[in-house]
Amino acid sequence: MRTYKRALIIDDDTDLCMMLKSIVGQAVPRVQCAQTIAAGRKLLNQLHPDVVILDNNLPDGQGLQLVKEIKKRLRAYIIFITAVDTPKQKALENGADVFLEKPFTYSAIFQALDGDTNAAHT
Repeated sequence: MRTYKRALIIDDDTDLCMMLKSIVGQAVPRVQCAQTIAAGRKLLNQLHPDVVILDNNLPDGQGLQLVKEIKKRLRAYIIFITAVDTPKQKALENGADVFLEKPFTYSAIFQALDGDTNAAHT
């Protein structure tokens, strides 16, 4: 498995954030959660994560817009997650490394963390 020191989860679903924090925390020592793009940006600046799990539909905008910013500033590995009809190709073109469609499995998260782009649902 790839080695990460810091992870940031940006998703407005608090329960999903806590579940992902628990899962990701098994492989990454420091994991933080944010529920909005604004809070995510603040934590991006403080945490400098090596991996970001990013939802698309957030209360203050689209995660898709944040992907390029993250890649440009941090070069973090991005796992893009969404439950709605977000074009997979657009997310990948913007810089997402892996695209996961909700609902996803526990193992899909670990596969994505390991760099397996086949973990993505189509």
